[in-house]
Amino acid sequence: MHTNFIELNSEGTHTDKPVTVMIIDDDAVTIFLTKKSLQNFDPTLTLSHFISGREAFASLSKAGAEQPMIILLDINMPLYNGWDFLKDYSNTSCNSSIFMFTSSIDPNDLIKSKTFSNVKGFISKPLDQNKIQDILDTL
Repeated sequence: MHTNFIELNSEGTHTDKPVTVMIIDDDAVTIFLTKKSLQNFDPTLTLSHFISGREAFASLSKAGAEQPMIILLDINMPLYNGWDFLKDYSNTSCNSSIFMFTSSIDPNDLIKSKTFSNVKGFISKPLDQNKIQDILDTL
C-alpha cells in the first residue's frame, strides 16, 4: 500500500492533503476498473468520476468548486469529447494536472495533447500500478 499526500504551504504552515483524482470517461466499465486500480494502489486517494465531459466541466466551473489534483480524461466521448473539455478548461483559472487516458493509438492525439499546458501526460488504457506511480510522481 502506498500513501500519497501532498504537503501544501498555507500561510506559512504545512498541511497534508490527500491526493484527489477525477476520472472523466463515458464507459462505466473503464470507470469501475480505473477506480479499483487506484483504490488498490492507495486507499487514501480521493476519487470522483463523470461519464460526461460536459457535466465534469460544469461541475469544475462552479464558483468555489474544489479542483482535483489529477484529472484522467478520455478523448473519445459522445457530444462533448476530451478535446472540447480541454479547450473550455484552458480558458479557466483551474490548474489540475490532466492526463489523457485513452485507448487511442493515433499519434496525432499525442501531438495535439501537447498543445494544452494542463496536459501532463498521455496514458493508455488500462491503468496499471506503474502508470499510477508515474502519474503520482508528477505531483
